[in-house]
Amino acid sequence: MDYAGLDYLNIRFPVDRPLTESERAARYKQESSSNASPMDFLSVIKFNSNSIDLVDRWYPIKGFNTWFGTCVVLGGIFFATLIIAAFLWAPETNERSALWFMIIILLPISLGLIWGGWWLIRTECGRYTHYPMRLSRKTRQVHFFRQNGTVLTVPWDSLFLTLGESKSPLSGTTYDLRAHVLDDDDETVRDSFSLGYPSPLGNAESIDKFWAFLQPYMEAEDGVEKTWHHLKENTGYLVPVDNRREGWRWSIARSFMLGAHWPYLQLLFSPFLGLNALGRMLAMSTSKIPQWPEDVERESQPEANDPYVLTWRDNGPLGWWELYWPLICTVVGVGAFVGVIAWVVSGLWR
Repeated sequence: MDYAGLDYLNIRFPVDRPLTESERAARYKQESSSNASPMDFLSVIKFNSNSIDLVDRWYPIKGFNTWFGTCVVLGGIFFATLIIAAFLWAPETNERSALWFMIIILLPISLGLIWGGWWLIRTECGRYTHYPMRLSRKTRQVHFFRQNGTVLTVPWDSLFLTLGESKSPLSGTTYDLRAHVLDDDDETVRDSFSLGYPSPLGNAESIDKFWAFLQPYMEAEDGVEKTWHHLKENTGYLVPVDNRREGWRWSIARSFMLGAHWPYLQLLFSPFLGLNALGRMLAMSTSKIPQWPEDVERESQPEANDPYVLTWRDNGPLGWWELYWPLICTVVGVGAFVGVIAWVVSGLWR
């Protein structure tokens, strides 16, 4: 999956370098609006007249490293057990040298798989449930919750915003709204983060749509009202992670939302998506809830009479296609996966 920029995987965005010509050519200027149809790509946590909170680029795919790492750990344990059992209980034969080969060469590989799988699990479990961003229309500041728990605060008008591009073996080329923090020379990139990320399936045009959603809120005179109407009429859901962990229902629903328009594909890919839902539940349950510093919270509080306040509590209920069909797919997919693994293991033990 696309984990570009994740420090735990050492896939950091390149910094301490000059801006490239392609970044300059694809720049989104704060005062320039987009003619694309606005889309928020299910990235808003909460909203009011003073600020808007967004999820990070890794939130939509959270759970993948957990379930994949768990499979790697279990596979490593299984093969290590086979090797040790074969060495200890195999009868004395002329093939004893092959058993020593397994102990000296294959056992360390199995132990390496266990370590590698655990390392993958730890990139999501025991961390933070998400790494939010807060855009303050009131103070024109952008707050970014870093992976180490610190907060980067930078003026909105000083950010160099451009089309970011990343490549992943599994998801191919992906795009995001990349925010660069520049040095005093307005040329050298000192820090970078993704301000918007449609999904691993998004394209360059998706960033135009996200900019058409985000830019009016910070720049247009009627931006608050326009953004509020978009969220009320087009989004349907705000991400339920404001000062809480998402529940198991949302973990299932969010894992299957990439295929929300294709129920048959949800069923076809249910082993993958169902395991991702389980991995997501585990990652969320073991992770800390991010907390903004007091000064950031204080400046972002809505006014007492603010009519433009939205949180996850304003969400409608998850219906059949949002929850119950994905729940069925999860049971079917995980059951099929476990059945295949049991069949393979039983064959190896014969």
